[in-house]
Amino acid sequence: MQMKNRFLVMVAFGLAIPVFNLAQAQSPATSPAAKAMPKPDYPPLDKVVEGYKEVPVSDGTKPFLRLWRRDKDGQMYAELPKTAIIPNSPERHFIALTVSGGESFAGLQQNDFFVKYRIYGKRLAIIAPNQEIRTTGEDEARRSIKRLFTDKVLTDVPIVAMNPRGGPVIDFDELLVKQASLFFGGGGFMSGGIRITKPHLARISMAKTFPGNTEIAFEAPMSDGTLKTLHYSISKLTKDPTYKPRLADQRIGYFTTSYSDYGKYDADDVNVRFINRWHLEKRDPKLSISPPKKPIHFYIEHTTPVRYRRWVQRGIEYWNKAFEKVGISDAIIVHQQDSATGAYMDLAPEDVRYNFVRWLNNNVSTAIGPSRVHPETGQILDADIVLTDGWIRVFERQFNEEMPRLMSEGFSPETFAWLAEHPEWDPRVRLADPADRPTIIRAIQAQARLPRSGHPSSNFKTKAIGDDVFDGLYGRTSQVNGYCQAADRRAFDVGIMRMMLANGYFDDEKKDDEKKDDEKKDDKPKEQILDGIPESFIGPLLADLVCHEVGHTLGLRHNFRASSIYSLDEINSENLKGKKALAGSVMDYLPTNFNTKKDGKQGDYGMIGVGPYDMWAIEYGYSFASDLKPILARVKDPMLTYGTDEDTSGPDPLAQRYDFSKDPLDFAKSQMRLAKYHRERILKSFVKDG
Repeated sequence: MQMKNRFLVMVAFGLAIPVFNLAQAQSPATSPAAKAMPKPDYPPLDKVVEGYKEVPVSDGTKPFLRLWRRDKDGQMYAELPKTAIIPNSPERHFIALTVSGGESFAGLQQNDFFVKYRIYGKRLAIIAPNQEIRTTGEDEARRSIKRLFTDKVLTDVPIVAMNPRGGPVIDFDELLVKQASLFFGGGGFMSGGIRITKPHLARISMAKTFPGNTEIAFEAPMSDGTLKTLHYSISKLTKDPTYKPRLADQRIGYFTTSYSDYGKYDADDVNVRFINRWHLEKRDPKLSISPPKKPIHFYIEHTTPVRYRRWVQRGIEYWNKAFEKVGISDAIIVHQQDSATGAYMDLAPEDVRYNFVRWLNNNVSTAIGPSRVHPETGQILDADIVLTDGWIRVFERQFNEEMPRLMSEGFSPETFAWLAEHPEWDPRVRLADPADRPTIIRAIQAQARLPRSGHPSSNFKTKAIGDDVFDGLYGRTSQVNGYCQAADRRAFDVGIMRMMLANGYFDDEKKDDEKKDDEKKDDKPKEQILDGIPESFIGPLLADLVCHEVGHTLGLRHNFRASSIYSLDEINSENLKGKKALAGSVMDYLPTNFNTKKDGKQGDYGMIGVGPYDMWAIEYGYSFASDLKPILARVKDPMLTYGTDEDTSGPDPLAQRYDFSKDPLDFAKSQMRLAKYHRERILKSFVKDG
């Protein structure tokens, strides 16, 4: 019995040992094959995004970028498309920036980037392709250009995971929050500077993804503690095969997208400039006037006061008359975003798919109409107009700030240099408080040592479009509208109108029989007053201002010669009032027309539509004619005269901001009569008790 038991034990152990050894031999941990298996480059995607919530596409389609968010600490991951990281991939992405909250100019378009990607080991580089130098020449030139003029690495971030069926996954808050200054820049008076010193306090305020674009916003404290919301609109950018770039011509003022073609050997062909314009096509080419395939849609933001919305809409729609001339009806369609009805409230103005007119209550008199442009073709992609309420409110204007600036309008670099040596003649000094003059003189002399004596055209290194008159014109592949001063004079003139009403100017101008007629007409509807100003004055003035900014978003530059096509007598006559625009273009900075001649008729206060130059410019930019030479041949027509920002610092007395009529001296005399009238009454009538 003992022998049997011993035998069974031996058998059991004998069987157990081979089984154990076999299992040990097949263990992955000890097999030679297992030891040779490489360690995965990245952890599994599901492990990386554990604890995160994926952002869905509202219609269930495939997202442009996959997003995962973790709200408790503001963390976000994003997966790029696999097609974007293939070596030599032609895919390009467009990153459009907006500070959407936390500053007085929130909503103003800022910088944008045209990028591609490249993987370096376990890091992803964001690269700006070279756009300035190109070639359409022979293969030898192409190879040389590619070697000499390379792309630019903007930044890089670690790849945290790699989706086997997709693309690289990166830490988006690491890129968009910690490196926000790279994208937005650290300065600019409108941007207020973007410097995030506590990125761990950032929170996600928006995360939406669609088939063609992704919208992301973070709220974060700046270095001064101010909470600002930074909006990134990221989209796939492709060339529209049906869009044909149009060459620019110096005789008509369009913003341009330009590059140098070093494959050309004729000096006149090297610099290539395309005009910036929308892609408008007739729905039915056989019709002389046809609706467009894709109209330009503008949305009036719900923050716009209801009392002004119809005037904003009117200003936008003024341009449809110009488009009808080239054969397109209803080229621009206007929608009202409204919080009461909920209409279009799901649309974000920062989203590059939508064009908005935004209203800011910041007590600053400014309006600006920048746009975003395809950097290879000049096709306009998106536009947002910003209007502020300050020019209507106008409590006061600083004499020692506003008047010196207006007086120095049009000074050339040479004039600034001369004034630095003779400060006693500088209006910035003469109009300043005597106690401030020594400080101002030192600042002027320091400015004179800068390039071009500190002329604004030399200062174009800003990130926020709107910091300077010239900041959208220089140093950019695609020009856009910079800081626009059209609203500044509007503020001045609204203040004058308030004074005229208070001083009884219009009552003095009435004849006795008119006063008697007014007394009889007790049933006559009273003039609608908007914020203390007659609607018949402020409404058309607002439409005029909006029309000016919409012109910029259509690609048009300023035209400061347009105010010189009529005399003041012609402007204030039956032939023009209510029938024709009182200037050649709405793209001028036009002062309000106050007729100070007692025996004269009061013409329109401002533009009542687009002018003849505007019609001509739209015809050149948007015409379907194969030969544009007949259009350009009309340049000799005096009604189409043109001079833009750079021309204001030259010797031409008609290419100036805020001037008016064929004879600037005639306008100056008119302004003197207006000043004399108010100086005699300002203390008696305008200044109230208390």
